[in-house]
Amino acid sequence: MKYRSITLSGPVASGTTTAAKALAEKLNLKYHSAGDVFRQYMLDHNIPLHDKSQIPDKLDREIDEKLTKLANIGGVIIDAHYIGYFTRDMPHVLKVLLTCDYQIRIKRALSRVHTHKETEEDIKKREEGLDKKFRKLYADESFLDPKFFDLVIDNTNVLPEEVVERISNRFLKG
Repeated sequence: MKYRSITLSGPVASGTTTAAKALAEKLNLKYHSAGDVFRQYMLDHNIPLHDKSQIPDKLDREIDEKLTKLANIGGVIIDAHYIGYFTRDMPHVLKVLLTCDYQIRIKRALSRVHTHKETEEDIKKREEGLDKKFRKLYADESFLDPKFFDLVIDNTNVLPEEVVERISNRFLKG
């Protein structure tokens, strides 16, 4: 079956956004990011980035539903923590999980340029909050379980260009 969309998921600072943006450009797919929507909401409402629990459940569900529908339609690349789980039964969607060593992810996250600086503790709280919110709203299992994905890439020692190449090759092969 030929893939029509790509989803990228992974823990915080695992490289999903870097890969998704490059893939969107390379494959001429429209880029969508759940993180961008949530970050803007959190900034607008003075919510710390690590405290996803303050985002209304209704908003979470609406965004997740919208992104899932877009993936099903095709022509998109979606960068979202939960999206691999939601598209798990869609064979026309290439579901990619990026993983990375914890210390490398922390180093990456701390070097990012955001409107506010995160600490390692903030990042840990954010990851715990993502897991807790998912289990509350959807299922009592990990949304990052490799069983939900078609391709798992550990990019601890892999250049972003190599990640993009591996994903684009898989997408084009179908």
